[in-house]
Amino acid sequence: MTKNQVRLKAFKFLGDFNPKIRTKLNNISGKTGKYNVPDELFQKRTSRKNRVLISWKKVKENRLTIDQLETFSGGVAVEFINEDLFDPENQTNPTFIALKNKIGSDDIVSSIISIRSESGSSSSQIQRHYFNKLMDNTIITYKGNNIVLNRSNYMNFAIKQIYSGGTGNEKWSGFLFISIKGGQQDTIESHNNNQTIFNPACEFANEDICLDLDLVLSYFALLSVNTSSLEPTKLSEYNELMSEMRQILSESYYDSDSYTGNLLDYCNNHPCAKMSPGELYDPIQVEKINITDFAIDNKEDLRNLDLAHNEAVVFEKYYWDKSKNCILTAARPTNVFWSRHLSNMMQQNFTLDGYFRREEEIVERRKSLLNN
Repeated sequence: MTKNQVRLKAFKFLGDFNPKIRTKLNNISGKTGKYNVPDELFQKRTSRKNRVLISWKKVKENRLTIDQLETFSGGVAVEFINEDLFDPENQTNPTFIALKNKIGSDDIVSSIISIRSESGSSSSQIQRHYFNKLMDNTIITYKGNNIVLNRSNYMNFAIKQIYSGGTGNEKWSGFLFISIKGGQQDTIESHNNNQTIFNPACEFANEDICLDLDLVLSYFALLSVNTSSLEPTKLSEYNELMSEMRQILSESYYDSDSYTGNLLDYCNNHPCAKMSPGELYDPIQVEKINITDFAIDNKEDLRNLDLAHNEAVVFEKYYWDKSKNCILTAARPTNVFWSRHLSNMMQQNFTLDGYFRREEEIVERRKSLLNN
């Protein structure tokens, strides 16, 4: 069977327990969070494989090349924020130079200019400084033409959606996003409505990676099924499905700095599956997860199950996979598991291993103090 056939079979089997479970599984690859994308440009929770936005700082920090950026198959725009366009250190960087020549491009790799808050600070001093610098007759090459930006014409180049569809940089035009708020001075904004253009790059997965992501999380979910309660026909169906899942996962190989090996080994060696082989556990609270827990859809219920990450999304780390020949983000199948919402809150931005180490240190300190 193909990956997609096994995926659909797993989704159906699990969804038969409760339609809400099928919805939860569909959302694994069907929706993303907003993260660092401005509200006005966010696609509003669409597929992971859609067009994405990534900051120049993260491109530089992760040493991504143009060739690697081209593996964002739905299209990617690199965002020069505030000082990025003017920083002398960037002017000799070959990747920056190439991206500067792609401002507003329709190519699979494009770039835009933003003046907006990055730190969450209420002060707008930095944004106003670089807005004034940008509006001081800065020459921008846009679609083969030299544009002289100033206060009288910059709104002509505000980013806007020109065609529907979540993929491809040809579906939007312009190159400028301005959002300056706070302080005693006037608010300056280029957008007052949503353009549904970008998803965050940190949530991206191409079509093949999405399939693997769905398969890994479905395999974990299948471990939560109490097989002793299944009728003979359902038990036979379960055993056949698990055999197919193990086969397909064992054939899916990854080779990056974050993980090297097949997905079956990843699953079986993950703490959530290793604590009690054949069952699924929340590794943070060390609680058994049952299939019925996947139907809890009340976000206020701390038993609600979240898609959790070994390495948090907010770190925005990107890895080049030599086997898959593509960029991997936090939404990689070798970085995910299920945990309760409370556990996700407890883990915060620690890696899973980092959380375990921190928890052990706290327990030892508590024991040491209470025994004195």
